[in-house]
Amino acid sequence: MPGGGLLQRALGAASNAAKKTAGAIAGGAQMIGDGIVSGAKAVGNAVVTGAKAVGNAAVAVKDTVKEGVRGATRAVADAGYNAIGAGKDALDSGAKAVSDAYAKAKEHFTGKPPAQPCIACTGKDVDHDGAIFGYVNGKCVPLTQKGQEVTRADIENAKKSGYNPSSQTHSAYDPERPDDPARNTSQATKDCCAKCTEGKPPRTIFYVNGINTTRTTHCETLKQLGDMTCATVVGVYNATEGFAKDAQQTSKDRRLIREAAAGKKDLTTDGRNPAVNTLSDLVVAERESGRPVEIFAHSQGGAVTSLALYDANNTLKAGSPSPNAGLDENVKVTSFGSAAPQWVNGPKYTHYVHVNDATPMVFGLGDNPSNHAKYAGGGNVVTFSGERGQAADFETNGKNLDKHWLPGMTEYHGIDDDLYFKAYQQQNRNTGDTCGCGKNK
Repeated sequence: MPGGGLLQRALGAASNAAKKTAGAIAGGAQMIGDGIVSGAKAVGNAVVTGAKAVGNAAVAVKDTVKEGVRGATRAVADAGYNAIGAGKDALDSGAKAVSDAYAKAKEHFTGKPPAQPCIACTGKDVDHDGAIFGYVNGKCVPLTQKGQEVTRADIENAKKSGYNPSSQTHSAYDPERPDDPARNTSQATKDCCAKCTEGKPPRTIFYVNGINTTRTTHCETLKQLGDMTCATVVGVYNATEGFAKDAQQTSKDRRLIREAAAGKKDLTTDGRNPAVNTLSDLVVAERESGRPVEIFAHSQGGAVTSLALYDANNTLKAGSPSPNAGLDENVKVTSFGSAAPQWVNGPKYTHYVHVNDATPMVFGLGDNPSNHAKYAGGGNVVTFSGERGQAADFETNGKNLDKHWLPGMTEYHGIDDDLYFKAYQQQNRNTGDTCGCGKNK
């Protein structure tokens, strides 16, 4: 084939370059990793030594020692994830450069442009990253595609197609599994929601999921949230690529939040999570149209939401001569176990933090009131303790909270009806914001 030998030599050169680049990047990543481990060991040893000294000095200050260990854990973990995120950025950048060089060489010698990704071909979760999800004819489906700019028409369609337990076409129905409560809206829930929402204006909630969440789990959470509130629930899918990559992505989201909070306004080329773009576009479009926005977010979804709100706030301010432009209380946000370290002022916030959940305690707002005053965006922080599956009577009095020695990574992190949603139900029994027509009647 004409040019075949040249192509093989070019690809061989690209391969050698890729190996050298990968080796250099891997070496740098190893140095970062070694530095993190060494730093963690040093801080850990210092904390243990300090804890022993204080513990030997007086048992009465044991709670202070615990807080010191928690604080050191927070600092080390935070620094570690930030360094991992920086290393991931370097790896991604190097890999992209090699991939681009390969594609250009192939196109030059063969005359064929590089193949484009096909969403319908793989069906992978990541192929729907940032897509809007709703329910159509009983099934949970993507309503937009990855990378698609969200228009006002898309938003209106999503609000009509979100999960709604009172709707015949937008509730859940799976004829292959008619007895599965996660895939079917019961008649009892439909009747309960019809009664609860009678005479009330329509309500739409946009939900952003957290780390390591499949499309199936995302869809099940939309249903749980809709059954609890009897609202129309639209999903903004934060796709998973596995726990490790999701954790690295979360570290990048958090780093960008800090940059935004420090005054960075150009957030369009920062390599951010695709769900950030979707949510930011959505918030801007709704507020420019004079409509309120309500958002629920869990775990990494909290970091996605925080960054999107900083971006939307900048966009709204840039497009208006008014000094009061930007986000206000017409944007209502409820976060659960969020990984966001900070929130922009303006929206009306309620943040739920289980004091034994590592994600908000280590990476998010924690349970320190002084941090809440500085970083919670002026919102209310509900700290609570209790066990999964218990009745909706969690302890919320700060003096009586049952805090473990160190928070757990997953045991107290569930968004489902057994923990965070149940705490929401408890807090909103008398506000009209919840109907409790699902599991938590």
